[in-house]
Amino acid sequence: MIEHLKRIGLTELEAKCYLSLIEHGEQTGYEVAKNISSSRSNVYSSLSSLSKKGACQVIEGKSTTYVAVAIEELISKLQLEFKQSATILNEEIKRAKQKEYHFYNTQGLEAIKSVVNRNIAHSKKEIIVDIDTDALTYFLPALEEADKSGIKVTIITLSPIETTIENVIIDMPSAPSSETTSFSMLFDQEKVLIGSLDKNLVPSAVETKHPALIHEVKLAIRHDMIMEKLKADFGDEIEAKYGKDFFTLL
Repeated sequence: MIEHLKRIGLTELEAKCYLSLIEHGEQTGYEVAKNISSSRSNVYSSLSSLSKKGACQVIEGKSTTYVAVAIEELISKLQLEFKQSATILNEEIKRAKQKEYHFYNTQGLEAIKSVVNRNIAHSKKEIIVDIDTDALTYFLPALEEADKSGIKVTIITLSPIETTIENVIIDMPSAPSSETTSFSMLFDQEKVLIGSLDKNLVPSAVETKHPALIHEVKLAIRHDMIMEKLKADFGDEIEAKYGKDFFTLL
């Protein structure tokens, strides 16, 4: 029994004192010490600790005596405390495990090329790039190398290109293109790089693993893929029914 009492948080001497109180009933510290053959100073210290742990009660009088709390009451108390501690610990660990997502800003064409090449080299399964055709030339060699190595590379761009990559989607603009040359890249579905290579501004990009931004980039890419499929399969019918501006609005 001593080993089981130790498992619920009692020291060996506390367990012996508790069992003595269970067996002999109300006792003074001297009597407990005599029954378990231990020094009185150590026994008094253990009885005080048992009282604080809720395992015994102290009766003040001419002589201070001690009474064991019934084992079922002690177990109920310990179970309640365990549940409370487990709940608090679970919540604290969840908070401690919450990820912090950072946004890394890069400026300058050469710096952006370095960031893109690093992410391409680090990718394991898939790379999706949505980019202006002229800007694509900066990154095409590294993308082709990744494609040759077995990584699934998909390019969404504005006009046909010469490349060894098979998965190329031509997103023909339905409206005049803006002056801003923006791009987005999705690496292994877990990191995005979005930015601008506008000739009139300093090229800049943001790199992050933030799930909200990844979700938005995925939606934009899915939208482009679906629209191009609809254009290819039903473009004439859709324009005949809804007008030439239908795809422009989307």
